[in-house]
Amino acid sequence: MRRLWIVFVLILAGCGSGAVVFAPTPLPPDLSPLRYEHPSGAFSVVVPRTWATFSQHATTLAATSFAPPDSPVPLLTLAVINLGQPLDTAAFNALLNQYQQDLRPDASRYKEESRQAMGDGSWRMTGLRALPGGGTQPINTFIEREGSLIGLVEAAVPDDPALADALQTTINTFHINPEASLEATDPSVLVSLAATSVGVLNVATWTTPSGVFYITGEVANYGTSPLKEVPVQAVLLTPDGLAVAEAEDLPMGYAVLPGGFAPFSLRFGQGQPALAARYSLTFGSAEPPSDSSTEVYGPTDLSWIDESTYDAEGQLVVSGMVTNIGDRMLHRPRATVTVFDANQNVVAARFADLPVDALGPNESAPFELVLSEIGAEPAQYVVNIQALP
Repeated sequence: MRRLWIVFVLILAGCGSGAVVFAPTPLPPDLSPLRYEHPSGAFSVVVPRTWATFSQHATTLAATSFAPPDSPVPLLTLAVINLGQPLDTAAFNALLNQYQQDLRPDASRYKEESRQAMGDGSWRMTGLRALPGGGTQPINTFIEREGSLIGLVEAAVPDDPALADALQTTINTFHINPEASLEATDPSVLVSLAATSVGVLNVATWTTPSGVFYITGEVANYGTSPLKEVPVQAVLLTPDGLAVAEAEDLPMGYAVLPGGFAPFSLRFGQGQPALAARYSLTFGSAEPPSDSSTEVYGPTDLSWIDESTYDAEGQLVVSGMVTNIGDRMLHRPRATVTVFDANQNVVAARFADLPVDALGPNESAPFELVLSEIGAEPAQYVVNIQALP
């Protein structure tokens, strides 16, 4: 993981004998708009030069998200897919409903407010996206068609008028290339649309009978490199935004592998302070991970079976057997379980090292995870097992 460190040093120096020193005036930064073209050639857009980008480039999906300077949250996401044949009006209207109700990546946190046909044949949907910790974000969604191609625009409406103007100007320059060579697919591919390389999903807050307050959820890795030793931090805030408590921990397991997920469980032993009205979640650290080069092995090298039961104390017990299906020696195998409620929120998570130090090819070992604190009635669980070289 690369990080850019910028240090500004101001030096005050005296000039003797009344000397005057002239320094060349630095050129102003280039703030002119930039024409961005997706690597697939499926679309182009004119964006402010200083906006950061995150792109997805698959054979069936072309997408890019843009974030203003110093913003960790993307403001704009553009995507194009190829349905293989043009849609008539009825089929296009059905697609709008399917996307808004089932295919949106934020479907569980989104509520549509209005829908309007635009003069260019596209449709504009306005809605509100619920934010972790409370509050909502206005979202404008545009969907258009160009032959067999479908274009999607997701824009978070900012409070800053100047930023809102820049966003509107950018959206108006979105252009679909009718000659794009995307493979034909169906609309369900839009479920995999990601605005950033990292996502925090399925967050839940709950309190145990003894008064311990938890914030639980998952970290999703949409990028191409493993995420290791990158902490999740939660800060409990008053209505005025003052911090009253905080907790930090790492996602469970050795790494969040590309395309994978890992749970986190942030514990406030003192409970939820009376003044806490909302919270913020931050993923990341200013310090690089200490073992970023260490390889982590997962489902391609390990196979397992699992089952769940309740013990005499009413604790949920997830156990099973893991086997090394690869051709190398694997060390320190670690099991993780994520428990979900009926709404797919994470309501418990736990990890444990297996009772063996190493697993050779075709060797097996048992695992067991006991969950004594769960935030809601469990509906399903997911087990993940990783190991080190």
